[in-house]
Amino acid sequence: MTDFGMWASTAGLGLLNLLWAKSLVDLLRGGNAPPEFTLRSAAAAPSLKGTPRLSVIIPARNEVAHIEGCVHAALASRWPGELEVVVVDDRSTDGTSERLAALATADPRVRPVPGSDPPPDWLGKPHALHVAQAHARGDWLLFIDADVRLRPDGAAMLVAAAMGQGAEMASALGQLEVETFWERVVQTRMGALIAGGNPLHEVNDPDHTRALANGQCLLFTRAAYDRLGGHAAIRGSVLDDVDFAKRAKAERVPYRLFYGPGVFSCRMYTGLGEIWSGWTKNLFPALGYSWVATLIVTALVFASSLLPFVLLTRNALAALKGQPFEPLFLGLEASAVALVWLTDAVGHRHHGYRWGLFWTFPLGMAIVIALFWNSAWRISSGRGAVWKGRVVEAGRPRPKPPSA
Repeated sequence: MTDFGMWASTAGLGLLNLLWAKSLVDLLRGGNAPPEFTLRSAAAAPSLKGTPRLSVIIPARNEVAHIEGCVHAALASRWPGELEVVVVDDRSTDGTSERLAALATADPRVRPVPGSDPPPDWLGKPHALHVAQAHARGDWLLFIDADVRLRPDGAAMLVAAAMGQGAEMASALGQLEVETFWERVVQTRMGALIAGGNPLHEVNDPDHTRALANGQCLLFTRAAYDRLGGHAAIRGSVLDDVDFAKRAKAERVPYRLFYGPGVFSCRMYTGLGEIWSGWTKNLFPALGYSWVATLIVTALVFASSLLPFVLLTRNALAALKGQPFEPLFLGLEASAVALVWLTDAVGHRHHGYRWGLFWTFPLGMAIVIALFWNSAWRISSGRGAVWKGRVVEAGRPRPKPPSA
């Protein structure tokens, strides 16, 4: 190896060690979410002023396993004003309709709304929510998914925080629930990647280009929702949450994204099959349908997370076989791997996950990288992704960015 190659390799491995060490220190200090954008408990949140009306709006397509828990949690909200739960039955065939009818009979605050086939230029979920919001009477509209479980004070906490910061649109990153092995291996690492790549102080800066929201929990004042054009403005978007955030910045509608484990919990996917299908429909659109962006992101993820394991394995095998190896590199690689595993374990414990699965980090990140490329390939090839019995993102044109 040349002197330059030796210097570059040492510098690169040293930088990796420093970056992971910083991440570990941040976690040991309690995480890197700014306190002003963190909602953990009602005790630390501002009080809700007045008694505004709240409409919780839920899309339900074949959600028989989730809809009762979701609706009951919403109804249990400690909300000082008028509360209604509007549920659009998006042409379900699994018994969801019957469950909704029973829920409405038991509590008049539940308002079922029948869905309909979307027009040609609409995707199913945006159209279902467009239909539902027309029946909502609230001053605030809170769109949540059927697998979301609002905390008793979650809605009031989120609205109070939004009002306190002058926001007319808000979203939250809730507590991710994971139960199966593959959820713990993949979902926790994907969540950390997304959160780490979108610092809240940048997302919440109206002059910064970074925009992110979470479609599991989207909050608007009625006036802001209408001013943004509602779901009609993002009718063909598979990433309605991100596009709403982009529109909010373009239209200068003040919005906030909170780290909000105290607002809600959500179990997104129930196994590897759902993980594969769900992220396949989301990742390539999230990168603007760009192969270049996919290459850059996956290369950075590989270099920062998997490369230390690859290099350490190679040099360790060389040492075991009596072949030449560089002791300095071996030491830097071993320390980088140790820092990665330690940071992963502390991060899991910080977020309430099983920290003992830190050893699955390389497997999880390899699957994350594979998901990015599978999403790019399936969507670009016109095959699309299958989700809830529908093929989405199949041969669709690239969406135009939201206009001011």
